Parts: sequence; structure tokens; C-alpha cells
Amino acid sequence: MPIFFVTLIDEAQIVYPAGCELGWRPNPGIVDIRRHYRRALQGLDYLGMLDPAFYVSTQRVQGVPRFLLWHAHALVWNTSKCALDAWAERVRPTMSAYLPYASAVDCRVVKPWDLRQVIWYANKTPYKQYQVWRRDSGSLGQQKRNMNGINSVRLYAELHDMTLPELTLAGGMGRPVLSHTEASASSW
Repeated sequence: MPIFFVTLIDEAQIVYPAGCELGWRPNPGIVDIRRHYRRALQGLDYLGMLDPAFYVSTQRVQGVPRFLLWHAHALVWNTSKCALDAWAERVRPTMSAYLPYASAVDCRVVKPWDLRQVIWYANKTPYKQYQVWRRDSGSLGQQKRNMNGINSVRLYAELHDMTLPELTLAGGMGRPVLSHTEASASSW
């Protein structure tokens, strides 16, 4: 059976900087964000990581100077492409990607020679910043670039208290893998 790389993104998992809440909802906490994505992945064998996309210069589009859009990357196995596609069709209506032309659920087969690169990507430290703007047509455009120094400091300020167990998620056969990994890491 193949291994799949699954990305989940839901704009309800946007976190605004302290003092920048828009008033219509409180910021979700990391426990809530983790629970949200774990619930979506329920029934699958997976090992995953939460990843914050750092959006900057968002005043005109979002009404705040910056925000984090938490999403999840997971390696999924012990399923077929057909079964995973059916799962994705059930989950997509429960989430809304931030960009209207993007999918809230993306599933790709991992080629064996790409597995190490995919594992690196899912576990990397964020190093890109994203900027959005409203086009003349009204749709959103997005560009990304390497994170600059000030935004690296801002991101650190948002994440410095988080631990590996808060950022990882696993289900099914992925749970023992995560438990063993966390136990090994805590003994260093």
C-alpha cells in the first residue's frame, strides 16, 4: 500500500496576534487546533505535525497586521487511494481553505524516493512568510518569500512556549510511533 501526504487547512484555525482579535470569535488555542485536525483525520493511520503559515501585511485584507494560519501535514498509510479520496470528500465540506481557489484537503501519493524530503517538509521550522492582497477582480492573490528577521522574531514570540507533543498528532498505527518518538526525544 502507498504512503500519502495529506495537508489540511481551515481558515477557522487563524490566530491573530494578542490585542488584534477581530471580535467575532476568540483565537483558537493550540489544543483546540490540534483537536480540530485530529478529529478530521479520525479513522486513518497517520503521523502528523501542525504548521503555522505566517501571513504579513494583512491590514487591507484581514484588518490586522499579521496572523498565523495553522494547518496540518500528515503521512497516512494502510489505506487505498480510493478510500482516501472518499475520506477527503467527506472532510472537505467541514473546512474552508483561506484562499478561495485552494482546497482545504490535499492528498498526494508519496514516491518512495521522496519520503525523506516529505518528512523533512512536514517537520521543518517555518521559514516562509506569506502576503495576500485583493486583486481588481476581488479575488485574493498570494505570494511567499523567505521570512525576514523581524518576522522571525515575531514568529518566535508566538511559538516559543510550544512543545513537540503540542505540535504533533497521530492516529491508528501512528500512535505507537509518536509515543516511542516522544519518549526517545524526552530522554536526550
